[in-house]
Amino acid sequence: MIPTVLRIDIEPDDHLAVPTTLWNGFVELHKIVDELRKQLSEINGSPFRPTWMVRLDPEIERCFGQGDFAIRKYPKIFDSIREKGDFLGIHVHAHRWDDANRTVYSDYADNDWVSNCLLTSVEIYKDCFGEAVKRASQGGYFLTEELVNLSIACGIEVDLTLEPGLKALTSDISFGTYSTAASPDYFESPRHPYFPHKKDYMKQAMSAEQARPLLLLPLTSFSYHHHLKSPILKLKDRLLRKPRPYLPLSMWKEWPSPKQYWDMAALAAERKEAGYLSFAIRTDGTNSVTHQRVRELLLFLPQHPIAKRLLFVDPAGEAIRALARGNLGGQKSNQLQS
Repeated sequence: MIPTVLRIDIEPDDHLAVPTTLWNGFVELHKIVDELRKQLSEINGSPFRPTWMVRLDPEIERCFGQGDFAIRKYPKIFDSIREKGDFLGIHVHAHRWDDANRTVYSDYADNDWVSNCLLTSVEIYKDCFGEAVKRASQGGYFLTEELVNLSIACGIEVDLTLEPGLKALTSDISFGTYSTAASPDYFESPRHPYFPHKKDYMKQAMSAEQARPLLLLPLTSFSYHHHLKSPILKLKDRLLRKPRPYLPLSMWKEWPSPKQYWDMAALAAERKEAGYLSFAIRTDGTNSVTHQRVRELLLFLPQHPIAKRLLFVDPAGEAIRALARGNLGGQKSNQLQS
């Protein structure tokens, strides 16, 4: 069985939300999850339990009038998520309103604002659910030393932000109209669960003494550009010893077929230093291309052999922690080979 985490970021249908923006993507993805629960549990005997990460940051309050808007608007869905044993956490964006230009942007250059977005989300989560939040991910690929340390101070146990192989970005749809700084460069970040070194969160601690008490769970990355090439081109790459850059196996991207996507996921899980799978999807509007791509992949999953091996686990739980502890003291991340 492969320990697997499916992170679902609960957000408005559109990245650039306005007060009238719907959350239909969330409602529809919840229906898809419920449709899959019975199928997947019958296939491998274990429950299908995704990890739902809800937006509660200041931009949600500015736009919708309440930071806990999604929880108040869809109480029955959240009750169902909790009753079925799914895992909950927060997804935090450093979005800010630019009044002069009447638009939303990501203020990555203002550390106080970034910290405020996390602290606000942590507090609202506690008020809504009566317990401290354990699981977090940062929107816009934005994780920093300051956010790692603040997450630890807030009692967060696992962060699911890292996207190995992804280079720094200065613009992205998830940033809003623009950002005041680039996202971090994750090109050489580890591709396995790890405890970050006290001096550099993008380096794996090699001992318990070096480690910070926050588990980092990167998304699954794979050299899919090489894998999708023809046999002749693969041989040519091998003879020329060309590197095989890897990128996250993001479900929202365009893939040749659902079968090939899950074939690559199976190969990625077989890497010696991996032994797990971690995916992230966003609750995009139901009419969007990205929603349709995600839907197709999820609904095909029960037909693929890998479905028999997926054990959906708590990212903060023992299955992932055991993998991270196993990496203490040893394995190096292979940056360019899958």
